[in-house]
Amino acid sequence: MNQPMTRPLTRSTVRRGVVALVSALALLLSAAPAQAATVYPTSVTTKAASDTVKRTSTVTLKGTLKYKKGGKWQVLSGRTLTVYFDPAGPVKKRKVKVLKTGTAGSYTYKAKALNSGTWTVTFGGAKGKLRSANARESVCVWTSGRWQCPVTPDNPDLDCKDIRKTVRITGKDYHRLDGDHDGWGCE
Repeated sequence: MNQPMTRPLTRSTVRRGVVALVSALALLLSAAPAQAATVYPTSVTTKAASDTVKRTSTVTLKGTLKYKKGGKWQVLSGRTLTVYFDPAGPVKKRKVKVLKTGTAGSYTYKAKALNSGTWTVTFGGAKGKLRSANARESVCVWTSGRWQCPVTPDNPDLDCKDIRKTVRITGKDYHRLDGDHDGWGCE
């Protein structure tokens, strides 16, 4: 009878077999589709108790932080939010407070109203899990007989001496030009 011929196993034969097996496994794993991480949309809200306040009174910002999963919005508690204030005019925006959301995903921030400007509340997100989000609220502050609203760097406060003519007032009289409330300012 003829017996099959077998080769003796050597270290180099085993090593080549292991290398071939590892290479084939690496090729199979690299061809497998990578599962993309789901990044959930987030929403932060903010609302000032009043959008017009007197100087040195308190501005109160309130809002919530939520994320959307499975088509439903859910609260995010214990998350860090950063509050910025951008005063009207040429002064740059500055960070004023870092705070955390409560158990219902809500937050409250109180500050003394010194200048008109825009408050921004920012959530930085969570890498690979939650998107970043922010919300803005403008607050107009009454200082020394002058409003500066709506709050934008290129919209200065106006007085009648700046305008030098009678003007029609429609909507809110931010600049307080219509002293007798008849719809006409600087009469």
